[in-house]
Amino acid sequence: MLFLYWTGGKEMGKEKRINCFSIAVRNLNAQMYRSLFMMFFVLLMSATFFFSNVLVENMRLGIKNTTERMGADIIVIPNKGTEDIRESLFSGTPCSVAISKDWVERLGKIEGVKRLSPQLYVATQAASCCDAAVQLIAFDPKTDFVVSPWLSEKQELNLEVGEVVVGYNVAAKIGQNIKFYNTEFKVAAKLDKSGMGYDNSVFMTFDTIYKLANSDIVSENLDKENLKNIASMIMIEVEDGVSVGSFGVDLQEAYPEEEEIYACTASDLMSGMAKEVEKLSGYGNLLIVLLVVSTALALISIFMLTINERKYEFGILYVLGAKRRQVFQIIISEAMIISLVGGFIGLIVAYFGIAVFGDVIRQKLEIQYMSMKLEQVGMTALICMGISFLTGILAAVSSVYRISKEEPYRLIREKE
Repeated sequence: MLFLYWTGGKEMGKEKRINCFSIAVRNLNAQMYRSLFMMFFVLLMSATFFFSNVLVENMRLGIKNTTERMGADIIVIPNKGTEDIRESLFSGTPCSVAISKDWVERLGKIEGVKRLSPQLYVATQAASCCDAAVQLIAFDPKTDFVVSPWLSEKQELNLEVGEVVVGYNVAAKIGQNIKFYNTEFKVAAKLDKSGMGYDNSVFMTFDTIYKLANSDIVSENLDKENLKNIASMIMIEVEDGVSVGSFGVDLQEAYPEEEEIYACTASDLMSGMAKEVEKLSGYGNLLIVLLVVSTALALISIFMLTINERKYEFGILYVLGAKRRQVFQIIISEAMIISLVGGFIGLIVAYFGIAVFGDVIRQKLEIQYMSMKLEQVGMTALICMGISFLTGILAAVSSVYRISKEEPYRLIREKE
Protein backbone atom coordinates (compact mmCIF):
# COMPACT_ATOMS: atom_id res chain seq x y z
CA MET A 1 0.00 0.00 0.00
CA LEU A 2 1.21 3.50 -0.87
CA PHE A 3 1.80 5.88 2.04
CA LEU A 4 2.63 9.56 1.66
CA TYR A 5 3.44 11.97 4.46
CA TRP A 6 2.79 15.68 4.42
CA THR A 7 2.73 18.58 6.86
CA GLY A 8 0.23 21.40 6.94
CA GLY A 9 -3.38 22.11 7.63
CA LYS A 10 -4.70 23.04 11.03
CA GLU A 11 -2.11 20.94 12.82
CA MET A 12 1.00 22.51 11.34
CA GLY A 13 4.10 20.37 11.39
CA LYS A 14 2.19 17.18 12.13
CA GLU A 15 2.66 14.32 9.71
CA LYS A 16 -0.48 12.79 8.15
CA ARG A 17 -0.44 9.40 6.46
CA ILE A 18 -2.34 9.00 3.19
CA ASN A 19 -3.06 5.59 1.69
CA CYS A 20 -4.50 4.43 -1.63
CA PHE A 21 -8.09 4.53 -0.41
CA SER A 22 -7.84 8.08 0.92
CA ILE A 23 -6.26 9.19 -2.36
CA ALA A 24 -9.19 7.60 -4.21
CA VAL A 25 -11.66 9.50 -2.01
CA ARG A 26 -9.82 12.76 -2.67
CA ASN A 27 -9.85 12.10 -6.41
CA LEU A 28 -13.60 11.49 -6.40
CA ASN A 29 -14.21 14.64 -4.37
CA ALA A 30 -12.03 16.66 -6.74
CA GLN A 31 -14.14 15.48 -9.70
CA MET A 32 -17.52 15.53 -7.93
CA TYR A 33 -19.73 15.91 -11.02
CA ARG A 34 -17.96 13.13 -12.86
CA SER A 35 -18.24 10.87 -9.81
CA LEU A 36 -21.95 11.59 -9.36
CA PHE A 37 -22.54 10.95 -13.05
CA MET A 38 -20.96 7.50 -12.82
CA MET A 39 -22.84 6.75 -9.59
CA PHE A 40 -26.09 7.61 -11.35
CA PHE A 41 -25.52 4.84 -13.91
CA VAL A 42 -24.94 2.31 -11.14
CA LEU A 43 -27.91 3.68 -9.17
CA LEU A 44 -30.21 3.28 -12.17
CA MET A 45 -29.05 -0.28 -12.78
CA SER A 46 -29.38 -1.21 -9.11
CA ALA A 47 -32.85 0.30 -8.69
CA THR A 48 -34.16 -1.32 -11.88
CA PHE A 49 -32.77 -4.73 -10.95
CA PHE A 50 -34.24 -4.59 -7.45
CA PHE A 51 -37.64 -3.30 -8.55
CA SER A 52 -38.13 -5.79 -11.39
CA ASN A 53 -37.03 -8.77 -9.31
CA VAL A 54 -39.19 -7.84 -6.33
CA LEU A 55 -42.15 -7.24 -8.66
CA VAL A 56 -41.86 -10.61 -10.41
CA GLU A 57 -41.20 -12.47 -7.16
CA ASN A 58 -44.31 -10.95 -5.57
CA MET A 59 -46.36 -11.99 -8.58
CA ARG A 60 -45.05 -15.55 -8.18
CA LEU A 61 -45.85 -15.51 -4.47
CA GLY A 62 -49.31 -14.14 -5.21
CA ILE A 63 -50.05 -17.02 -7.58
CA LYS A 64 -48.62 -19.50 -5.08
CA ASN A 65 -50.76 -18.06 -2.27
CA THR A 66 -53.90 -18.12 -4.40
CA THR A 67 -53.23 -21.74 -5.39
CA GLU A 68 -52.42 -22.95 -1.88
CA ARG A 69 -55.06 -20.96 0.00
CA MET A 70 -58.13 -21.64 -2.10
CA GLY A 71 -59.12 -24.39 0.31
CA ALA A 72 -60.91 -26.46 -2.34
CA ASP A 73 -59.69 -29.60 -4.10
CA ILE A 74 -61.73 -29.02 -7.25
CA ILE A 75 -63.20 -25.79 -8.58
CA VAL A 76 -66.08 -25.87 -11.04
CA ILE A 77 -66.53 -22.64 -13.01
CA PRO A 78 -68.18 -21.49 -16.25
CA ASN A 79 -66.28 -22.74 -19.27
CA LYS A 80 -66.40 -19.29 -20.86
CA GLY A 81 -65.51 -17.37 -17.70
CA THR A 82 -62.18 -18.96 -16.83
CA GLU A 83 -60.10 -15.84 -17.44
CA ASP A 84 -62.48 -13.59 -15.49
CA ILE A 85 -62.52 -15.95 -12.51
CA ARG A 86 -58.73 -16.26 -12.59
CA GLU A 87 -58.28 -12.48 -12.52
CA SER A 88 -60.79 -12.14 -9.69
CA LEU A 89 -59.14 -14.83 -7.55
CA PHE A 90 -55.65 -13.45 -8.15
CA SER A 91 -56.13 -9.69 -7.98
CA GLY A 92 -59.77 -9.12 -7.00
CA THR A 93 -60.70 -7.69 -10.42
CA PRO A 94 -64.52 -7.56 -10.36
CA CYS A 95 -66.36 -9.88 -12.73
CA SER A 96 -69.83 -11.32 -13.24
CA VAL A 97 -70.06 -14.89 -14.55
CA ALA A 98 -72.76 -17.53 -14.18
CA ILE A 99 -73.71 -21.17 -14.59
CA SER A 100 -76.95 -22.87 -13.65
CA LYS A 101 -77.32 -23.46 -9.92
CA ASP A 102 -78.63 -26.94 -10.77
CA TRP A 103 -74.99 -28.00 -10.94
CA VAL A 104 -74.79 -27.86 -7.14
CA GLU A 105 -77.28 -30.72 -6.84
CA ARG A 106 -75.86 -32.67 -9.78
CA LEU A 107 -72.27 -32.53 -8.57
CA GLY A 108 -73.30 -33.36 -5.01
CA LYS A 109 -74.49 -36.79 -6.17
CA ILE A 110 -71.11 -37.79 -7.63
CA GLU A 111 -69.22 -40.47 -5.71
CA GLY A 112 -66.11 -39.11 -4.05
CA VAL A 113 -67.49 -35.66 -3.22
CA LYS A 114 -67.15 -35.03 0.52
CA ARG A 115 -68.72 -31.56 0.52
CA LEU A 116 -69.30 -28.66 -1.83
CA SER A 117 -70.27 -25.02 -1.56
CA PRO A 118 -71.47 -22.61 -4.29
CA GLN A 119 -70.46 -18.98 -4.78
CA LEU A 120 -71.95 -16.25 -6.97
CA TYR A 121 -69.75 -13.45 -8.35
CA VAL A 122 -71.27 -10.01 -9.04
CA ALA A 123 -69.13 -7.05 -10.12
CA THR A 124 -69.66 -3.58 -8.70
CA GLN A 125 -68.87 -0.27 -10.36
CA ALA A 126 -66.78 2.79 -9.56
CA ALA A 127 -69.85 5.01 -9.64
CA SER A 128 -72.24 6.83 -7.31
CA CYS A 129 -74.26 3.63 -6.86
CA CYS A 130 -71.33 1.90 -5.10
CA ASP A 131 -68.84 2.93 -2.43
CA ALA A 132 -66.06 1.09 -4.29
CA ALA A 133 -65.48 -1.12 -7.32
CA VAL A 134 -65.04 -4.49 -5.60
CA GLN A 135 -65.99 -8.09 -6.19
CA LEU A 136 -69.24 -9.12 -4.51
CA ILE A 137 -69.31 -12.82 -3.67
CA ALA A 138 -72.43 -14.59 -2.44
CA PHE A 139 -71.75 -17.77 -0.45
CA ASP A 140 -73.57 -20.17 1.86
CA PRO A 141 -72.15 -19.94 5.42
CA LYS A 142 -73.74 -23.30 6.28
CA THR A 143 -71.77 -25.21 3.63
CA ASP A 144 -68.76 -22.88 3.25
CA PHE A 145 -65.28 -24.19 4.00
CA VAL A 146 -63.28 -21.64 1.99
CA VAL A 147 -64.18 -18.13 3.23
CA SER A 148 -64.79 -18.73 6.96
CA PRO A 149 -61.19 -19.78 7.79
CA TRP A 150 -60.04 -16.26 6.84
CA LEU A 151 -62.16 -14.46 9.46
CA SER A 152 -60.02 -12.08 11.52
CA GLU A 153 -61.94 -13.08 14.64
CA LYS A 154 -62.32 -16.85 14.70
CA GLN A 155 -66.05 -17.18 15.24
CA GLU A 156 -69.08 -18.96 13.94
CA LEU A 157 -70.38 -16.91 11.06
CA ASN A 158 -74.12 -16.23 11.32
CA LEU A 159 -74.87 -13.57 8.73
CA GLU A 160 -78.27 -11.97 8.73
CA VAL A 161 -79.90 -10.65 5.56
CA GLY A 162 -78.26 -7.30 4.79
CA GLU A 163 -74.96 -8.13 6.55
CA VAL A 164 -71.63 -8.60 4.77
CA VAL A 165 -68.05 -9.71 5.39
CA VAL A 166 -65.36 -7.47 3.87
CA GLY A 167 -61.88 -8.38 2.67
CA TYR A 168 -58.69 -7.09 4.29
CA ASN A 169 -58.17 -4.22 1.82
CA VAL A 170 -61.76 -2.99 1.79
CA ALA A 171 -61.95 0.37 3.59
CA ALA A 172 -64.77 -0.46 5.98
CA LYS A 173 -64.84 -1.39 9.67
CA ILE A 174 -67.09 -3.79 11.52
CA GLY A 175 -70.37 -2.06 12.33
CA GLN A 176 -70.17 0.44 9.47
CA ASN A 177 -72.51 0.53 6.51
CA ILE A 178 -71.33 0.10 2.94
CA LYS A 179 -73.32 0.72 -0.26
CA PHE A 180 -73.48 -1.27 -3.48
CA TYR A 181 -75.96 -0.63 -6.27
CA ASN A 182 -77.80 1.92 -4.12
CA THR A 183 -78.35 -0.71 -1.41
CA GLU A 184 -76.96 -0.36 2.11
CA PHE A 185 -75.22 -3.32 3.79
CA LYS A 186 -73.87 -3.62 7.32
CA VAL A 187 -70.31 -4.90 7.86
CA ALA A 188 -70.55 -7.83 10.28
CA ALA A 189 -67.01 -9.23 10.00
CA LYS A 190 -63.65 -8.70 8.32
CA LEU A 191 -61.18 -11.18 6.82
CA ASP A 192 -57.48 -11.49 7.61
CA LYS A 193 -55.03 -10.74 4.81
CA SER A 194 -55.12 -13.69 2.43
CA GLY A 195 -52.73 -12.49 -0.27
CA MET A 196 -55.29 -13.18 -3.00
CA GLY A 197 -58.38 -11.59 -4.53
CA TYR A 198 -60.42 -12.15 -1.40
CA ASP A 199 -58.66 -9.12 0.12
CA ASN A 200 -60.57 -6.84 -2.30
CA SER A 201 -63.89 -8.67 -2.12
CA VAL A 202 -67.13 -8.37 -0.15
CA PHE A 203 -68.97 -11.53 0.93
CA MET A 204 -72.66 -11.95 1.67
CA THR A 205 -75.30 -14.66 1.78
CA PHE A 206 -77.33 -15.54 -1.29
CA ASP A 207 -80.46 -14.08 0.38
CA THR A 208 -78.58 -10.79 0.86
CA ILE A 209 -77.34 -10.57 -2.70
CA TYR A 210 -80.87 -11.20 -3.94
CA LYS A 211 -81.71 -7.77 -2.51
CA LEU A 212 -79.78 -6.36 -5.45
CA ALA A 213 -82.58 -7.57 -7.71
CA ASN A 214 -84.41 -4.43 -6.60
CA SER A 215 -81.70 -2.28 -8.21
CA ASP A 216 -82.11 -1.27 -11.84
CA ILE A 217 -78.33 -0.86 -12.20
CA VAL A 218 -77.53 -4.50 -11.40
CA SER A 219 -79.23 -5.62 -14.60
CA GLU A 220 -76.20 -4.29 -16.51
CA ASN A 221 -74.14 -7.15 -15.04
CA LEU A 222 -76.59 -9.98 -14.48
CA ASP A 223 -80.06 -11.06 -15.43
CA LYS A 224 -81.71 -9.95 -12.21
CA GLU A 225 -84.85 -11.92 -12.97
CA ASN A 226 -82.76 -15.12 -12.97
CA LEU A 227 -80.52 -14.20 -10.04
CA LYS A 228 -81.81 -17.00 -7.78
CA ASN A 229 -81.07 -19.71 -10.34
CA ILE A 230 -77.38 -19.07 -11.03
CA ALA A 231 -73.96 -19.54 -9.42
CA SER A 232 -70.46 -18.65 -10.56
CA MET A 233 -68.26 -21.20 -8.84
CA ILE A 234 -68.69 -24.46 -6.97
CA MET A 235 -66.00 -25.41 -4.50
CA ILE A 236 -65.55 -29.16 -4.00
CA GLU A 237 -63.67 -31.11 -1.34
CA VAL A 238 -63.16 -34.77 -2.20
CA GLU A 239 -63.27 -37.76 0.13
CA ASP A 240 -60.09 -38.88 1.85
CA GLY A 241 -58.10 -41.24 -0.33
CA VAL A 242 -59.52 -39.87 -3.59
CA SER A 243 -56.93 -38.58 -6.07
CA VAL A 244 -57.72 -34.92 -6.72
CA GLY A 245 -56.12 -34.92 -10.18
CA SER A 246 -57.91 -38.05 -11.32
CA PHE A 247 -61.20 -36.88 -9.85
CA GLY A 248 -61.01 -33.61 -11.77
CA VAL A 249 -60.26 -35.38 -15.05
CA ASP A 250 -63.06 -37.90 -14.47
CA LEU A 251 -65.46 -35.10 -13.58
CA GLN A 252 -64.69 -33.19 -16.75
CA GLU A 253 -64.98 -36.31 -18.88
CA ALA A 254 -68.27 -37.23 -17.23
CA TYR A 255 -69.92 -34.28 -18.99
CA PRO A 256 -68.22 -34.15 -22.41
CA GLU A 257 -71.34 -32.81 -24.07
CA GLU A 258 -71.68 -30.03 -21.52
CA GLU A 259 -69.97 -26.80 -22.58
CA GLU A 260 -71.12 -24.85 -19.55
CA ILE A 261 -68.64 -26.00 -16.91
CA TYR A 262 -64.92 -26.42 -16.49
CA ALA A 263 -63.63 -28.54 -13.60
CA CYS A 264 -60.05 -27.94 -12.47
CA THR A 265 -57.72 -27.70 -9.51
CA ALA A 266 -56.52 -24.34 -8.22
CA SER A 267 -53.07 -24.95 -9.75
CA ASP A 268 -54.64 -25.75 -13.13
CA LEU A 269 -56.71 -22.57 -12.95
CA MET A 270 -53.67 -20.42 -12.18
CA SER A 271 -51.27 -22.18 -14.57
CA GLY A 272 -52.00 -19.75 -17.40
CA MET A 273 -51.19 -16.78 -15.19
CA ALA A 274 -48.04 -18.52 -13.94
CA LYS A 275 -46.85 -18.87 -17.54
CA GLU A 276 -47.46 -15.17 -18.14
CA VAL A 277 -45.41 -14.32 -15.05
CA GLU A 278 -42.55 -16.52 -16.26
CA LYS A 279 -42.70 -14.79 -19.63
CA LEU A 280 -42.61 -11.42 -17.88
CA SER A 281 -39.69 -12.65 -15.79
CA GLY A 282 -37.83 -13.56 -18.98
CA TYR A 283 -38.37 -10.09 -20.41
CA GLY A 284 -37.26 -8.59 -17.11
CA ASN A 285 -34.07 -10.65 -17.05
CA LEU A 286 -33.30 -9.57 -20.62
CA LEU A 287 -33.80 -5.94 -19.59
CA ILE A 288 -31.46 -6.43 -16.63
CA VAL A 289 -28.75 -7.97 -18.82
CA LEU A 290 -29.00 -5.10 -21.29
CA LEU A 291 -28.92 -2.57 -18.45
CA VAL A 292 -25.89 -4.21 -16.80
CA VAL A 293 -24.00 -4.31 -20.11
CA SER A 294 -24.94 -0.69 -20.87
CA THR A 295 -23.86 0.44 -17.41
CA ALA A 296 -20.56 -1.44 -17.64
CA LEU A 297 -19.80 0.02 -21.07
CA ALA A 298 -20.68 3.53 -19.87
CA LEU A 299 -18.42 3.19 -16.82
CA ILE A 300 -15.60 1.71 -18.89
CA SER A 301 -15.86 4.58 -21.36
CA ILE A 302 -15.86 7.22 -18.62
CA PHE A 303 -12.96 5.56 -16.77
CA MET A 304 -10.89 5.35 -19.95
CA LEU A 305 -11.54 8.99 -20.80
CA THR A 306 -10.66 10.18 -17.33
CA ILE A 307 -7.57 7.98 -17.10
CA ASN A 308 -6.28 9.43 -20.37
CA GLU A 309 -6.71 12.87 -18.79
CA ARG A 310 -4.94 11.74 -15.60
CA LYS A 311 -1.77 10.23 -17.10
CA TYR A 312 0.31 13.07 -15.73
CA GLU A 313 -1.13 12.46 -12.25
CA PHE A 314 -0.22 8.77 -12.39
CA GLY A 315 3.25 9.61 -13.76
CA ILE A 316 3.88 11.83 -10.74
CA LEU A 317 2.79 9.02 -8.41
CA TYR A 318 5.28 6.70 -10.09
CA VAL A 319 8.04 9.30 -9.64
CA LEU A 320 7.14 9.61 -5.93
CA GLY A 321 7.72 5.90 -5.54
CA ALA A 322 4.32 4.38 -6.16
CA LYS A 323 4.28 0.92 -7.68
CA ARG A 324 1.99 -0.17 -10.51
CA ARG A 325 -0.15 -2.28 -8.18
CA GLN A 326 -0.63 0.76 -5.92
CA VAL A 327 -1.87 2.87 -8.82
CA PHE A 328 -4.10 -0.05 -9.72
CA GLN A 329 -5.41 -0.08 -6.12
CA ILE A 330 -6.25 3.63 -6.31
CA ILE A 331 -8.31 3.16 -9.47
CA ILE A 332 -9.97 0.01 -8.10
CA SER A 333 -10.80 1.88 -4.89
CA GLU A 334 -12.45 4.63 -6.90
CA ALA A 335 -14.50 2.04 -8.80
CA MET A 336 -15.46 0.26 -5.55
CA ILE A 337 -16.69 3.50 -3.97
CA ILE A 338 -18.67 4.49 -7.05
CA SER A 339 -20.26 1.06 -7.53
CA LEU A 340 -21.04 0.35 -3.87
CA VAL A 341 -22.37 3.82 -3.06
CA GLY A 342 -24.35 4.00 -6.30
CA GLY A 343 -25.67 0.46 -5.85
CA PHE A 344 -26.67 1.07 -2.23
CA ILE A 345 -28.45 4.34 -3.00
CA GLY A 346 -30.27 2.68 -5.90
CA LEU A 347 -31.31 -0.14 -3.59
CA ILE A 348 -32.61 2.28 -0.95
CA VAL A 349 -34.47 4.38 -3.54
CA ALA A 350 -36.15 1.31 -5.03
CA TYR A 351 -36.98 -0.18 -1.62
CA PHE A 352 -38.60 2.92 -0.19
CA GLY A 353 -40.24 3.67 -3.54
CA ILE A 354 -41.99 0.30 -3.45
CA ALA A 355 -42.74 0.64 0.27
CA VAL A 356 -44.32 4.09 -0.11
CA PHE A 357 -46.10 3.55 -3.44
CA GLY A 358 -46.74 -0.18 -2.99
CA ASP A 359 -50.53 0.18 -2.96
CA VAL A 360 -50.49 2.32 -6.10
CA ILE A 361 -48.18 -0.14 -7.88
CA ARG A 362 -50.33 -3.07 -6.78
CA GLN A 363 -53.52 -1.44 -8.04
CA LYS A 364 -52.08 -0.21 -11.35
CA LEU A 365 -50.46 -3.54 -12.17
CA GLU A 366 -53.30 -5.54 -10.59
CA ILE A 367 -50.95 -7.39 -8.28
CA GLN A 368 -52.64 -8.67 -5.14
CA TYR A 369 -49.50 -9.62 -3.28
CA MET A 370 -46.86 -6.96 -2.58
CA SER A 371 -44.64 -7.93 0.35
CA MET A 372 -41.38 -6.20 1.30
CA LYS A 373 -40.33 -8.42 4.20
CA LEU A 374 -36.59 -8.63 4.79
CA GLU A 375 -36.41 -12.40 4.32
CA GLN A 376 -38.06 -12.03 0.91
CA VAL A 377 -36.02 -9.11 -0.46
CA GLY A 378 -32.75 -9.73 1.39
CA MET A 379 -31.27 -12.10 -1.19
CA THR A 380 -32.36 -9.82 -4.03
CA ALA A 381 -30.63 -6.91 -2.29
CA LEU A 382 -27.39 -8.89 -1.88
CA ILE A 383 -27.43 -9.94 -5.55
CA CYS A 384 -28.14 -6.34 -6.50
CA MET A 385 -25.10 -5.08 -4.56
CA GLY A 386 -22.97 -7.89 -5.96
CA ILE A 387 -23.82 -6.99 -9.56
CA SER A 388 -23.15 -3.30 -8.87
CA PHE A 389 -19.77 -4.13 -7.31
CA LEU A 390 -18.70 -6.45 -10.13
CA THR A 391 -19.77 -3.94 -12.78
CA GLY A 392 -17.61 -1.23 -11.22
CA ILE A 393 -14.60 -3.55 -10.81
CA LEU A 394 -14.92 -4.72 -14.43
CA ALA A 395 -14.96 -1.12 -15.62
CA ALA A 396 -11.86 -0.27 -13.55
CA VAL A 397 -9.86 -3.35 -14.62
CA SER A 398 -10.68 -2.82 -18.28
CA SER A 399 -9.66 0.82 -18.23
CA VAL A 400 -6.54 0.54 -16.04
CA TYR A 401 -4.90 -2.11 -18.24
CA ARG A 402 -3.75 0.49 -20.74
CA ILE A 403 -2.17 2.81 -18.17
CA SER A 404 -0.23 -0.07 -16.55
CA LYS A 405 1.74 -0.70 -19.76
CA GLU A 406 3.22 2.79 -20.12
CA GLU A 407 6.48 4.08 -18.65
CA PRO A 408 6.36 6.90 -16.03
CA TYR A 409 8.33 9.38 -18.14
CA ARG A 410 5.90 8.93 -21.05
CA LEU A 411 2.95 9.59 -18.73
CA ILE A 412 4.53 12.84 -17.49
CA ARG A 413 5.37 13.99 -21.03
CA GLU A 414 1.67 13.65 -21.98
CA LYS A 415 1.20 16.97 -20.18
CA GLU A 416 3.86 18.73 -22.23
